[in-house]
Parts: sequence; C-alpha cells; structure tokens
Amino acid sequence: MGRPDLDHHEEAERLQQVLRSSHEELAATESGTTTYRTRRAEVFAATTQLLDFEARIPVLMDERRRRISSRVVYVGGAVALTAMLVIGGLVVDGRFSRWYLVPIIVVCLLAGVITLSEPRAQRPGHRSRAVGALILVAGAALVVVAALRVMSAIWLLALLPVLVAALACWLHDGTEVEATK
Repeated sequence: MGRPDLDHHEEAERLQQVLRSSHEELAATESGTTTYRTRRAEVFAATTQLLDFEARIPVLMDERRRRISSRVVYVGGAVALTAMLVIGGLVVDGRFSRWYLVPIIVVCLLAGVITLSEPRAQRPGHRSRAVGALILVAGAALVVVAALRVMSAIWLLALLPVLVAALACWLHDGTEVEATK
C-alpha cells in the first residue's frame, strides 16, 4: 500500500473513470428506451458514489494522524499513571511525606480520565487531546521531581496551572475560534 494521500487520489480517479464510461455509454444510447433509463441510473449511481467518496476524503486523510494522537494519549496517560503509582508506593512505604498523596491522586485521576475517555472521543480535537496528555506527563514529572527533592516542593504550586492546561486541551474539540473585529 502506498502513501495514504496517493491511495485516495487513485480511488477518486478510478471513480471518475467509472463516471466517464457510464456517461459515454449513456450518450451512445437512444433516449426514451429502457436501456437509456438503465444507463442514466448508472450515471447517477456513479456520480453519487464519487461525491460520497470525495466528501469522506478529509476524514480519511486525517485518520493516520488521529491514530498517532491516540497512541500519544495512551502512552502519555500510562507514563503519568505509572510515575504516580511508583511515587505513591514510595509515599505509602514512608520514604516521602504523605502530603505528596494530594498531587499524586489529582494527577492519577486526570490521567485515568484522559486515557479511559480516549476510545469514546470524537474525531475532531485529537491533536489537542495529545497535547493535553503531554502536558499531563509534564505535570507528573513535576510531582516526581518535587518528591525526589530535586527542587523545592513549593514548585508544586505550578502543578495547578499545568493540570488546568492539560484539562483545557483535553476538553477542546479542535474547532478554531473565529476572530472578531
């Protein structure tokens, strides 16, 4: 199988050729006959098939990107959830302050919601959902770095805007906001 864009182009050309040949057969037929009506129906059917395919082309072309975005969401959610479960286990073991359970639970909940809702997500907005998952991974990394005391725990205050950004990207449906003058 070749590039997806070329496959769609080739299919459109094939359907156009079917329409051309049906139209040529119709032109060569005497009007008013049963054969003429049959061939006219074939022209209409070929036209409808071509128009339906052309209407689906944008969705078909975006399908590959949507699958990649979906993988990013799953992997990002899994990474965030895994990191939080590991740090949560260390908190329960007593290696870190129990206070870290608050951001861990929040990140786990958001990672679960984003990851588990992906199969039911609508087609538009797949890019923003992928960005939201990556932002969520950054939030999880912030919790891990703060728990490991690489940086001060006060930086966990930055977690709130990070998680709000991830949630906003996840909720965004992919439509552009019209600029008003």
